[in-house]
Amino acid sequence: MSVGTPVYAGSLHQDYTGAKTAITGEAPLTQNTFDIIKPESKSVFNIKAENVGETQAKIKWSGDKIYLGYNIYMFNPVTHNFEEYATTNRTDIAIQNLQSDTTYKIMVSSGINDETLGIVSFKTASLKPQLEVIDASADGVELAVKNTYDKAKFAVYRSDDGEHFDKIDVIKGTTSFVDTDVKENEQYQYKTKMISAHKDRVSDIVTADIPENMELPDVSGATKTYAYYTAVTAKGSPQYALLNSEECYTDEETGIRMIGDYYCVALGSFYGSTIGTRYRITFSTGNSIKVILCDQKSNKHTDSNHQYAVKNSDIMEFYVEKEKIPSGIIGNYGNLEQFSGDIVKIERYSL
Repeated sequence: MSVGTPVYAGSLHQDYTGAKTAITGEAPLTQNTFDIIKPESKSVFNIKAENVGETQAKIKWSGDKIYLGYNIYMFNPVTHNFEEYATTNRTDIAIQNLQSDTTYKIMVSSGINDETLGIVSFKTASLKPQLEVIDASADGVELAVKNTYDKAKFAVYRSDDGEHFDKIDVIKGTTSFVDTDVKENEQYQYKTKMISAHKDRVSDIVTADIPENMELPDVSGATKTYAYYTAVTAKGSPQYALLNSEECYTDEETGIRMIGDYYCVALGSFYGSTIGTRYRITFSTGNSIKVILCDQKSNKHTDSNHQYAVKNSDIMEFYVEKEKIPSGIIGNYGNLEQFSGDIVKIERYSL
């Protein structure tokens, strides 16, 4: 976005205490050049605002004279004066920490004698709402709206193909929304439009993948065992590739291997055998974690449905770095608060 300054032709005069000057004379013209006419000479100075956003803008200028430095002033609508903002020896400056949907005037003057060179006006953009997926499960999608005006209303739109959006609700007095009308193994796209006294603006599109709710065995799954990731030595296997990829790292707090915010685990073949499949595991404490399949429990070690390991009745097994296992684990990661409790839900993402 680029905003050009109007052209004024007139005389200079003092308009407040100090050395700053304002322009009076004819009505502004729609051009990009600010001409200051003096009896003895005519000076051309170009000034414009560009990259105008919600809270910032960039001011650039050029002219037929070279100055060793420049003073930058911002107009204060309360005092009706231009007040010092910055000094620079460049021919551009970033103006920061502005208010959205607000008009500003910036004056540039000579750093030597404070002679006014030009003034530019611009208006910052109104706030663009930011939509975020807080949670997505087979029970629904929780959304939150950020970067908003107080008391704004929001229209929420949903699509299942990324192109055709239907309005599913209007919310007011809150910035959160839960869409419970979802289907397992579906992908939805959401956007929101902020409705306020300001110009309506639409958020970027966010995506939510709805997992499949899977059957649980008749054991609690309270025990969460672990295996050393270095025990996977078959370099040509997908297990080795995942656990030793550039994206995989060891979480310093737990010692568990992770990819993004997904913990690396092994599950029984009932829940899938494709390495890299992602899941959401919910505990009886209400906590949920995201996991990624890095290995499969051997069928000979699991029950007849291949849902849990018979020896420890464990459903889930973390893959860890031996030297970084926290104290107090004693064979069971369920001893850590974030993993404690029975497993009450397993959901599998297919997308």
